[in-house]
Amino acid sequence: MSLTDIQSTAVMAIGPCRIASLSLVALLHQDGEVSGNDRSERALKLSTNRIENAYQMLSKDLVDQLQARDYHLPSDLDAQRLACARALQPLHAALAGTDGSVMSRVSAIPKVAELCLYDLEPTVSRFLEDLVAQLSAAQRDRDAKRSGDMLEAVKNAEAVGRNIRLIAFNASIEAARIGDQGKGFAVIATEIRTLADRTQSLLNNIATFLRA
Repeated sequence: MSLTDIQSTAVMAIGPCRIASLSLVALLHQDGEVSGNDRSERALKLSTNRIENAYQMLSKDLVDQLQARDYHLPSDLDAQRLACARALQPLHAALAGTDGSVMSRVSAIPKVAELCLYDLEPTVSRFLEDLVAQLSAAQRDRDAKRSGDMLEAVKNAEAVGRNIRLIAFNASIEAARIGDQGKGFAVIATEIRTLADRTQSLLNNIATFLRA
């Protein structure tokens, strides 16, 4: 999984929590009870899943996935991640609680509407925007370094190929000096030189592709 793949996974997991939190606020202000209303119950279940997924990604999964790719968020961006998790935590705790109904626990959150509208939404949006920019740039740097490493490996292989051709050429000369006794060795040397030429041609094609 590349950093770009992790970025996409994180955005898909975290982004929906914004609309989920606003959906909870809307459910709080609707007429009637959520329980027994199929549409409201589906909205509540969907919001619960989205918030749970976002909180899990922010608090643990994103860090674990990046560490698996030997990458750590810059300190300022990681601070944004933690701020998002803190903003989401009251909703996460309310939805995961067991006392009373879900909506009663959500309504008990101090200034829950302000939390969702003026804290959670802008904090998460800003973090996702900065995360995409950071991981996209980091992946481009990794791709450029990998291409450079591959070119260096090709150059080294080309040097080995040239040495093999030189050795095969010298062996052919020595076989010719020996005469009839060196004919078998001369054939082998010629085959080695031919193989080295083919390898050199293949390496040249790979190098051209990488430099394009």
